[in-house]
Amino acid sequence: MNNRLLVPFLMGQRRDGLGRVCTLDHRPWDVLEVADCQDTLLTDSNEKMRRMGRIYARLAGSVCQLRRAGRVPLSIAGDCVSTLGVLGGLQQAGCPPDRILWLDAHGDFHTWETTQTQYLGGMPLAMLVGRGDRRQRERDAIGGLRAAIGMQPYSEHQVVLSDARDLDPGEMEAIRASGIVCCEIDQVLDQLDPRQSLYLHFDTDVIDAPEAMPALKYHVKHGPGPADIGALFRALRGFPLLAVSVSAWHEEQDLDNRAALACLALLDELALDGGR
Repeated sequence: MNNRLLVPFLMGQRRDGLGRVCTLDHRPWDVLEVADCQDTLLTDSNEKMRRMGRIYARLAGSVCQLRRAGRVPLSIAGDCVSTLGVLGGLQQAGCPPDRILWLDAHGDFHTWETTQTQYLGGMPLAMLVGRGDRRQRERDAIGGLRAAIGMQPYSEHQVVLSDARDLDPGEMEAIRASGIVCCEIDQVLDQLDPRQSLYLHFDTDVIDAPEAMPALKYHVKHGPGPADIGALFRALRGFPLLAVSVSAWHEEQDLDNRAALACLALLDELALDGGR
């Protein structure tokens, strides 16, 4: 059974450029397809939420099936909201992780109360741990998204967030007041127990390598380089990894495939093939 899942969507919008992963990697990838989700541009945030609910419910089903077969799912998607699908699949398989390690240059911890841009891509970690929707008296769109995917909120005290060095006002205060453990890349292993099961989420923009990988999204200075991430991934081989998800690069800007190839090489350091 193939454990590699390619999810060619960004905030509910089709991104076929991610499909180049299938030709660049020597291992097979299963491309997640969702009927009637072929639009490359959506302007309505509610429609984006509906599409993401359908797409990531499908992802959750695939993750659940792989875990029940003893495989370690590896997902590459266009955004971090895909984590709700991966976690939902682990929960549905009866193996929720003891810890989540979230590698990201950003906090992704905005809610409707703190966001100034209304960008859903700045909210996934807050969604994951059950932070609410300020509009709940009228509707709970975020709760509806979680329900559509089939995932339950995860305890923020079990999340390790590493190298989130670009935090907005409001978001920073929310993270500091939360139970989330924040650390730098060289402190990650001190926060984890190799006896505890782990779900790893890797937003590629955590890497600070603008010259080597110019197609990475939202570059932020003073972060770990590819060698730092590679060393961490090699160290994580000894951990009981349940799943790995990746938030991808700007595939339309990666014309020479440098970002894709570099990220695939880093994922190889985890040595996932063969199941656990």
